[in-house]
Amino acid sequence: MYLKKASDGKGVVPCVINGEALNLPDSQNFPVIQGSTGETVHYAQSATVEVAIAAADASWKAFKSWKKTTVDERRDVLLRAADILERRGDEAAKRNTTETSASNRWTPFDVMYAAKQVREAASCVTTAVHGTIPSSSDPEVTSLVFKEPIGPVLIIPPWNAPLILAFRGIAHILAAGCSVVLKASEICPFTHQIMLECLKEAGLPAGVVNQVQCARKDAAAVTEALIAHQAIRKVEFIGSAAVGKIIGSVAAKYLKPVLMELGDQSPAIILEDADLKAAAGMVVAGALAHHGQLCFGTERIIVVEKVKDAFSKELVAAMKTIPEAGDASSAEAAKKAQELILEAVKHGAEFLAGNADLTGKSSLTPSILTNLNPKSRINHVESFAPTASLYVVKDADEALARANETEFGLSASVWTQNYKKAIEFARELDFGQVQVNGMTMYADVHAPATGYKGSGWGSNNGRHGVEEFLFNKWVSLR
Repeated sequence: MYLKKASDGKGVVPCVINGEALNLPDSQNFPVIQGSTGETVHYAQSATVEVAIAAADASWKAFKSWKKTTVDERRDVLLRAADILERRGDEAAKRNTTETSASNRWTPFDVMYAAKQVREAASCVTTAVHGTIPSSSDPEVTSLVFKEPIGPVLIIPPWNAPLILAFRGIAHILAAGCSVVLKASEICPFTHQIMLECLKEAGLPAGVVNQVQCARKDAAAVTEALIAHQAIRKVEFIGSAAVGKIIGSVAAKYLKPVLMELGDQSPAIILEDADLKAAAGMVVAGALAHHGQLCFGTERIIVVEKVKDAFSKELVAAMKTIPEAGDASSAEAAKKAQELILEAVKHGAEFLAGNADLTGKSSLTPSILTNLNPKSRINHVESFAPTASLYVVKDADEALARANETEFGLSASVWTQNYKKAIEFARELDFGQVQVNGMTMYADVHAPATGYKGSGWGSNNGRHGVEEFLFNKWVSLR
């Protein structure tokens, strides 16, 4: 464990470079606050631009040797790290709950699925990194195409699934033979740091993964310093669309490619031949899980008019089975979500189920809205709240049009018992992933998670994720 102590006795999450925790003055510490209580649980060091540059320098130095490791060596490190994370699962889950206020239903899943992601990345090392021998138009020339690691990568993961989304990216990057600068979330730096601890114990050489974090006031300068650094060859960002646009513009300034997974307005589409009870249960689960703080949680429910009444009854019944949805990451986040819902009500929306009441310092009552006014912001933005909006359409064609009328395109689901129609419908949906008779938030480590339109660029998971950090190098032999 890298944890240090502040002068008041509280722990301090340090920046870690070359396998060593930095010694920074207490004046560089910022408080890490548990949202559900408002208490400072510990501090974290806020990186300076100089610290960020040192992290990038260390990653470049480590990359020179890590890229030469065999696929067997990389695979073994990742598999050991997954085992260690599972062994330390209770500790990892506790860190997550302490920092993000996530429920004890969510945090063990975050550990389990993160380990699964790491193992899948390890299993793809051999198949993802092999090159090809293409044909040549010149009989005197033999062509070889090598899959080369792109170089040190800056990864900026979020707090809402801190281990899944950070370790997924780190595992893909390491599998490709690249090194990492992890800019940990200021909300959960101690949770993110357990990944470095697991990788160190698994035998990862010092400097291959380095961690910095910073207070929000320092974020812009530190992030740009990292992106601008000559050593950083690619950026991975998972977070809001608003911040994604900023990251994308800064990366463009320095001609750095970006892999991004951003927000969504995920629709669940209920066609007239759907299993209404099953659909209602899955829709509610997809909308309320983790207090609605998931990028592909269900935000919009689009139902054809013929089954509107029957489905609404099933929705109300399903809502009664989930009386609470846990806590938001902070009181401010819960208040922001509440204001979004109340604005919709002010514009004429009604509650099919639930209300907009706060049930605690950082928790909202689960709800379903209906009769929404088109001018309400909740129709167009990601609420990140335990709520979903119900829209009634006349037929499947209108459902498709309504689903696609968003700037986002991460995940959608369609409910029907006609699988031919389901495939045709899915192909027309402008989303990177479509679940037939399943939750919008369904994921599989073997399948690509692809951001589309305003929901990002590129793909994660398995071979697809590893290939994001490789480039094709052509060598001709005469």
